[in-house]
Amino acid sequence: MSDQRSGTAWDAVRAAIDAEDPAAVAALVAGFGEGERREVARELPGHLSEARRRGEARDAERRAELQREWDARVAAYRRKTGDRHSTTDYYWDLWVHHRTYVGSRWIEPMRVAGAGTLGGAAAVVSWLHRRDFQRWTDRDDVPLILQAVAARPTAWQADLAVRLAMRLRGPSRDARGDAGRSARLTLELLRRTGAEPPAHDPLTLAWLTTWSPPQHPATDPPTDPATDPFTDPAADRTADPAADPLFDTLLPRLFDAEGVGRQLREDHERPAWLAGLARQERVPRESLLDGCLSRFLRGGTAADLRFFVRLHDALDPAPEEVAARGRDYLRLLPAAPPNVADLALKRLRRLGPLDPDEAAEAVEGLVFRAEGKLVRAGLVWLDRLAGDHQGDLDGYAAALGAALVGESGEARARAARLAVKHAARFTPAGAERIREALPLMPAGEGVALAEVFGGEAVPAEPEPEARPFAPPPLPSAPEPARMTPPVLGPAGLPTSRLSEHRWLVAERWLDVFVRLAATDRAALTETLAPVAGLFPAEMYRSAPWRHLKIWAAAMAKELTEPGAEAKATAGHPDRTPPTTRERLPEIAGTGRRMPLRRFAEVYEALVTGTLPPYLLATPTHVNGRLDAAELVDRLEGYERAGAEALPVDLEQALLRLPRTVPADVVERAAGLTGTAGRAAARWMTDRPAGPRVTLRRQESGDGVFVADPTGSATLDEALADLRGEEAFEAHLSVLPSDRELVAAHAVHPALADAIHRRPAAAHLALLAAADGPGGPAMALLVAHCLCAEPEETLRPLLWLAASGGLPGAEVGAELATLFRRDEANEREYRLYSVAEVLGVLEEAARHGAHREVWQIMAGLLTGYLPGPGERATVTHTRLTTFAADVATWADARGELPRIAELAARSRESGLVRQARRLHTRLAQ
Repeated sequence: MSDQRSGTAWDAVRAAIDAEDPAAVAALVAGFGEGERREVARELPGHLSEARRRGEARDAERRAELQREWDARVAAYRRKTGDRHSTTDYYWDLWVHHRTYVGSRWIEPMRVAGAGTLGGAAAVVSWLHRRDFQRWTDRDDVPLILQAVAARPTAWQADLAVRLAMRLRGPSRDARGDAGRSARLTLELLRRTGAEPPAHDPLTLAWLTTWSPPQHPATDPPTDPATDPFTDPAADRTADPAADPLFDTLLPRLFDAEGVGRQLREDHERPAWLAGLARQERVPRESLLDGCLSRFLRGGTAADLRFFVRLHDALDPAPEEVAARGRDYLRLLPAAPPNVADLALKRLRRLGPLDPDEAAEAVEGLVFRAEGKLVRAGLVWLDRLAGDHQGDLDGYAAALGAALVGESGEARARAARLAVKHAARFTPAGAERIREALPLMPAGEGVALAEVFGGEAVPAEPEPEARPFAPPPLPSAPEPARMTPPVLGPAGLPTSRLSEHRWLVAERWLDVFVRLAATDRAALTETLAPVAGLFPAEMYRSAPWRHLKIWAAAMAKELTEPGAEAKATAGHPDRTPPTTRERLPEIAGTGRRMPLRRFAEVYEALVTGTLPPYLLATPTHVNGRLDAAELVDRLEGYERAGAEALPVDLEQALLRLPRTVPADVVERAAGLTGTAGRAAARWMTDRPAGPRVTLRRQESGDGVFVADPTGSATLDEALADLRGEEAFEAHLSVLPSDRELVAAHAVHPALADAIHRRPAAAHLALLAAADGPGGPAMALLVAHCLCAEPEETLRPLLWLAASGGLPGAEVGAELATLFRRDEANEREYRLYSVAEVLGVLEEAARHGAHREVWQIMAGLLTGYLPGPGERATVTHTRLTTFAADVATWADARGELPRIAELAARSRESGLVRQARRLHTRLAQ
């Protein structure tokens, strides 16, 4: 074949490498003889630095080409849209057109060349794993390497496969989540050569990533390699995993390899499929069942054994199969993870009568466990076994004694009832085992047993004398700082810092502009002359004006050239310039839209000559609040000057007023005679209650806030855009006395589980210093902050309680929803700590918020305590205990149905006892 080429074999391979063509390299080396392979192998390592240098140069060229393409698309997009979209908008739209950049394309040709020409299998393995060939994302060169080595001897390929297998480290995956290329190459070589896969755990894990149960013909049609770019032709041989040549060898290793359970934690398909193979006798059923048991006996975490528990349940062993492995099941009861012990218990209880010694061993293994559920199950089983057994029960005395001193109060009470129920069936030796436990039981719990079995029990402790509860007064929220007086000069007009995202800068700028326009227009014109020069005449014919700087420049232009807009548009009678309303952009967010509306209004008043001497809505405090007395002062000045209020400015001023106005200020407002003055007086005496926000939850647990229209343009905008993204402080500055609306906007991302925009305790602190009633939005915000930042939420919680803006019962209901959703999730960890939330609530109650905390606890207990058929936990008991304490502090009255239901239960437990205590307190 060498005679058919011009030049040497190395010349041809080097040319293909330099052309970054791995397919050409594979085709060449696949046809080489031994001499040609040696020639290339001799030259290849020395070409590494040159190949990298050439590749980096081509990468630079490709990046430059991509940047030029990107810039051209951005420019075209801007021309098409008229720059009406934000930077985020057009970058997002362009992303789908941008080619994925892949650099270092010299790597695959070099890898293929080395695999096909280097002499020893060990040398090939080292070559393929060179650090020079590693990058963030790999291109699939497995088919090409297989082609390159196909002509090598089978024994050589088998040696390569085994050596590659031993180099695997962990469950290698590529950027798409598939098995990494080293793993896929290894497995395919093992299949082609028939070599024995080495006993290496990472190989087993890699094999797992290459297969899943076969596609369902009705719902998952096979992929077509001609239309699916991610289809690997080599994957066809494992479309049915059971047909994989490696299946019979590697399947049994699932039960021995470390990491399999962790990798398959969330796998719900393989267990049912493997059980189906067992029913078809494709896989020995005994090997699967014994494999599960051996894996259980080896130990591990409950999460890592979850897959094997599912497989065992899918196999559903018959009673005779369980009986044959009875000793193994018994060994699982004392120390296996809860899910495995529960599995073993269920299987053993389905058997007939057990040997007495084995039965006693099983029950004793359960009652020594820490999980109350398993302890109770063991005691129930003990009661059944005792009924089936005809002789004495001394064999169960040790188990009862262990349960009597266990951690679970409910288990101790059940064990005590069982001991009394079967007391006559214990011999003196068995009774002695019961008596030995009495001194170790909590005070008062062993008294009834001592009366039956004798011995000395710890007497019940006297009820502690109740100390009077004397909480301190609630602390008020700190008063927001007052705005500094305006700087009437160039320093007060920082146009370069103007932005719809900086509400305070915009407020100061607009205030100074209007004041100087009335008092020193010449100085104002001189200061803004450079800004006016930045405003092109063609802007008058465009819309929208999206940024405050555009409006500020237009105002500056009008100062320097009065009537500039009329002059600029006079020469185009066929084109009517946009109105002020048309120039306002349709952007989301009240906090962004209100400054634009106010700048637009001031510009229009400047053009028409109706600009007032100052603005009404400029806040007096840094949170956007406007003191009512200050507004009356401004309105009185308007009436003396004969000035008319600007509509949007007046609307914003009224929205910034506190909801409670001193009587003397109301009396002064009543004396105003102008239109704006009368509107302010009506607002102060008969302000609308504000929209009632309602939370509508969906089946998924997500939700949305809704409210009826109010008639106020600003309020209705805020209601229509609760899902928009904008700064919390900007929104609050527009609506400082409608904190429920601001809270709805702040907490809405949490309803959609948007992790990047979670509500924060800092937001809650700002709302505590604001005004307005609280509702479901405030409740949800408080609940999220209590769960996410419990310590940071304590002070804002106290401030809200002092202001009367804390909807306690609704907060409790939302906490219950959050806790239940957290527990329903199959994660290995919990997002929220009930104990931490409870600690903060107790601290708040002791600092004077005991009445509000009781309302929270009432709502929390109603939604969170277990109902019929649900399992109670120590957390439920702790919550009810604290609720009983805080109900006493708050002198609470009135029945809670969930507490009444628990208190009426006949079964004794810590939760029931505390529910009875709370129920008695509420019934007084």
